Amino acid sequence: MWLIDRTLQESIPVSYLGGYIFLSYVVSMMGCTTTLELLHRRTSRAGLYNWYLLLTSSLVMGGIGIWCMHFIGNRAIVLGDGSARIQIVYSMTFTGVSFVLPVVVLLVAFYSIGASEETSFVRITLGGVLAGGAVCAMHYIGQLGISNYRCSYQIANVVGAAIIAVFASTTALTVFFRWRATWTDSWWRRGICGCFLACAVSGMHWTAAVGTSYWEHDDSIQHSSQLSRSQTVIICAVLACAACGILTVCAVAAGGSRRRLHTQARQLVLSGVFFDSEGRLMVTPHAMLPSRKIVDRYLGKTFNDDDLTRSHSAFLWAFRASRNWNIVKDVVPFMRARLETDDYFTKGDGLDEENELQTDFDELFKRHFCVAAQDLADELRQPLPNLGMLYDDVLTTSAPGSCFGRAMGYARLGGSKGQMMFTVRHLNKQESNRMAAAGYRFTTIENVTSALSSRMHIPAPTLGVHLRDMRDYATSGHSYLPGVHLVSFVMRPTIYDHFEVLTAKGTGNPLPSTTLPIRKLQFQHLDLLSHMEGWTISTCMTWLRSAAAQANTDADEFREQLIHAMTTLSTTLPPDINMVARFSARPLIAPCRTPNDTDATHCTLLSFCVVGNLETQVSNPNYTFAPLRLFRVQQQLNEAPGGGEGFAKELGKELYYSDTRTSSATDSELTSPSVKSSSVFKFWPRKQPITVVQEQPSPGSWADISPLGDIMVRKEVKVDVAKLSEQMLNSPRHASRTTVVAGDMAYSTYVDELYNLCYSSGIRLRPDTDLQVVMTG
Repeated sequence: MWLIDRTLQESIPVSYLGGYIFLSYVVSMMGCTTTLELLHRRTSRAGLYNWYLLLTSSLVMGGIGIWCMHFIGNRAIVLGDGSARIQIVYSMTFTGVSFVLPVVVLLVAFYSIGASEETSFVRITLGGVLAGGAVCAMHYIGQLGISNYRCSYQIANVVGAAIIAVFASTTALTVFFRWRATWTDSWWRRGICGCFLACAVSGMHWTAAVGTSYWEHDDSIQHSSQLSRSQTVIICAVLACAACGILTVCAVAAGGSRRRLHTQARQLVLSGVFFDSEGRLMVTPHAMLPSRKIVDRYLGKTFNDDDLTRSHSAFLWAFRASRNWNIVKDVVPFMRARLETDDYFTKGDGLDEENELQTDFDELFKRHFCVAAQDLADELRQPLPNLGMLYDDVLTTSAPGSCFGRAMGYARLGGSKGQMMFTVRHLNKQESNRMAAAGYRFTTIENVTSALSSRMHIPAPTLGVHLRDMRDYATSGHSYLPGVHLVSFVMRPTIYDHFEVLTAKGTGNPLPSTTLPIRKLQFQHLDLLSHMEGWTISTCMTWLRSAAAQANTDADEFREQLIHAMTTLSTTLPPDINMVARFSARPLIAPCRTPNDTDATHCTLLSFCVVGNLETQVSNPNYTFAPLRLFRVQQQLNEAPGGGEGFAKELGKELYYSDTRTSSATDSELTSPSVKSSSVFKFWPRKQPITVVQEQPSPGSWADISPLGDIMVRKEVKVDVAKLSEQMLNSPRHASRTTVVAGDMAYSTYVDELYNLCYSSGIRLRPDTDLQVVMTG
């Protein structure tokens, strides 16, 4: 390059064609927008997928956004009178170098910026300086390729062009990565950043071009041996079309994703929800959860069962299956083959309205669920056992109909609802890095809730609450810590045939509770507890402060601990519940978390029990009512997390050998005669009677059998019952208990014990102002 030679020689006059100036900007904008679209999909520095995006974005930006813009822009330069003989001719060597150099520099720039949300301003500034330097370097190396003229440049224009390139590039990249980090970006926002980045390229080019003079035309340079202006424009046009093609593919893919999400909002879908070690949610670059359709919609045996609720037997089966993926993975090929070969199932998946009452749909759902889980695991490139456990709730989605659909009268169909099930899991650092290398991003729940809500058609507040709950749910099995806990077991009926139990949110103890500062109960502790059988919280605390309780000096410390625990527990529950909750002096054994192998696997529970009514509400935001069926299954799985023999046996019977097996509710009709419910529950009707198989009953034991209520059985129920009378309230022991066995894998847990205690007299939530407790001693 030469600076202006201040001699008497005059440079050749220059004029410009406005059409090519505009075209050069459009081409640069296409290249810059495509670059940002590719960078948006980049999720990590590692992985073949991310290196492909890095290299492609560098090629598109350097080759189209800068190189093509430069040569199409130079086509707008007309020298002299416009004669073809005196127009610019390019050297192929410098032209090729000018293409490669910016690509290499931009590769370094984009790599230095990184792909994480925490991209620092220092990194972005470095990337902006390198990107601006690449623009300037490409321009002046490209100018060196002019073989038939000597060019000179104004110093002010050179400096101004560099400042424009660096400042505009840094600004565009800062805005882009800021929007990307906060997940407020969208296609039009990326378009704005692309336009601004194109302004950096064009602004630099034309600032430098205005300050360029062309001297000493060399007639000896032949156009045939060099690249003419028209040839460079053709090359640039081909590259620009390539960028247009990439943008079109991205737009089509985005449109397909939107249509798929709109369709999924009317289906029963399984989604994978993964969290990294920092509690960040894994999503695709466009804020979507990896998902697979299970069925178009759930079909129950009655019109009231068309929604798959979390207390439904089919959901509970899926819940258990997700804890036994090692067993399920071996039978998935068989399930898939059954679905593909069975003419009935393959004909619209058996989901037409004519088959509304098909009794074996639950078996079909189980196959579809397992196959969808395997497909989801394959999509995530994870083995099925690493897919995670099923979240204990089902979310309802609602896809609004289009304006055209509403105008054509399809509003009801267009606004139909769907449901979503979720598997949740925490990933370790190595797994998180591997998923990021595969094209997934990790972000905070708050950043992505709004975007996920619009794509999943779930209200943002509802989705945010559930995502946070999923994060806590995946952290722990929601079981107790080792030690002794004072719990409150509050049941209430629903308008259907199920009970709900009050549970605690988060990763702590599953029931409302307080923990006593002791590891286990001693004999003197049991003696103190035996006096409070059947008493309310206030009565227990009054007695514990009395002289009769203080006479037991060996348990003074334990007595004070009980008073403090009862006081704390009572403050978290409404007064009407505390008024009728009755204490059970019999300690219960429950599974607990084991941080290391030396800890105990079980803890001790001391319980207050109460049965509420339909209007029972608890305003404490830390508590929520959950189906008793689901809660019981959760605690069974906590009791024996590795015990899958019963599930394997049941799975074999259901899916291998039975082609005509009916659902679980129908099975109960094939067993022994049912037991009539107690009159106390007549106003809580049940659809199906509960089946009982007698095992060594004592004389007269069947006369006063308590109903099993909400405990659903699959094959048989073992019962050994003696009615808990009012006279037993002051007894330190219960003479007998009820054990409910559900399916091949089920066994009695502390939940069954608590459930039995709820049938003691006087613990139902009824206002009784005449209730007087006579204290003795």
